[in-house]
Amino acid sequence: MTGIRRTKGPVYGIMWVKQPGEEHSILPQGKAGLQMAAERNVLILGKGGFGTELAELLTGAGVYDSVYFLDDGAADCAGRLDDLDKPELRALCPDAFAAVGNNPLRLELIDRLQAAGYRLPVFVHPRAFVCPSAQLEEGTVVLPLCWVGARTVAGRGCILNAGASIDHDVTLGDAVHAAPGSIIKAGARLESCAKVDSGQVIRSPWEMRAGGGR
Repeated sequence: MTGIRRTKGPVYGIMWVKQPGEEHSILPQGKAGLQMAAERNVLILGKGGFGTELAELLTGAGVYDSVYFLDDGAADCAGRLDDLDKPELRALCPDAFAAVGNNPLRLELIDRLQAAGYRLPVFVHPRAFVCPSAQLEEGTVVLPLCWVGARTVAGRGCILNAGASIDHDVTLGDAVHAAPGSIIKAGARLESCAKVDSGQVIRSPWEMRAGGGR
């Protein structure tokens, strides 16, 4: 699974994976003409509550100027979800996020975006904190006041929501959602598409064994 490997301290804003052997890049880049203009656009799949929220955070942080939505039911969108394969949309928006709350559907959309050639950035809000040794895969978003501890790994398309606490040495599969105010304690492992609800605590493995502590 190819993704972000962040080894020199937390980067707030946007990151994406370039071709093998190239350095990771951070938006905005000093490129001219249409390519630069396109890199100030972003495509968001899903215009529900989370998609709208993500759009406001991305533009509010100065990462993008224009947001284009695809949604099967919302108004004022660039098209339906199935339109993501259109070459003209890909040229207009090199970067894309899947912002639907249904975890399996979000993972399916991430697979389709990757197959279509979009970049899937990692977004870390400036008011979140991610330890330098944590690893965040493509399409993962870290929202305000979230904490991600040392050596934690989050797979593709995870939502680490506002105020969630993900302790050190945690492993999250693809498309995991840590809801606002959830707690995932040290060493815990969650399978792909799992959800930790608000107020829920996922305990460390050693706490699950015979009442032991560590």
